[in-house]
Amino acid sequence: MGKQAGGKVVMNRSSQSVYDKKRGMIMGCLGQGEDLISGLKKACEKHQVTAGTISCIGSLTRVCMVQPEYENNRMSYSKPIVLDALVELLSGHGVLGKNEQGELDIHFHGVFVDHQKTISGGHFLEGNNIVAVTVEFTIFVTEGIQPIRELYKPLGLPIFNFYDESEVK
Repeated sequence: MGKQAGGKVVMNRSSQSVYDKKRGMIMGCLGQGEDLISGLKKACEKHQVTAGTISCIGSLTRVCMVQPEYENNRMSYSKPIVLDALVELLSGHGVLGKNEQGELDIHFHGVFVDHQKTISGGHFLEGNNIVAVTVEFTIFVTEGIQPIRELYKPLGLPIFNFYDESEVK
């Protein structure tokens, strides 16, 4: 059975997005079975956007993330945690930029609740956060700013630094 949407019956949900250039905003959704971060990158590539912030909600059938840990009084991250369970993504936020190789990069954190009403969250990893029904997102596009994720040597972790677009190669 389809769902009513704007006077149309929607039989299946595929990814879609629309870019409002006047307001600097992309709104859209990811379809069932798509990876969350890869899908967000595809929307950015479609609209030729390389900088901004992301906000989203939705549902996932699998979550892959890391969480902070302390090892020898030094901050680190857990090994990847994979949950094969239906969850509601209560809040997802990210920064969109480029990595040192000039490729799109998203730093994404999310909070979710599972069927047992347990709330958790962390730093999501690309490639294994699978959409259950839909993920609806908004990307606020920046003009003149280019985040670049670069290695922060004291921690050995990549972090975003923010540059005036005219300073970037």
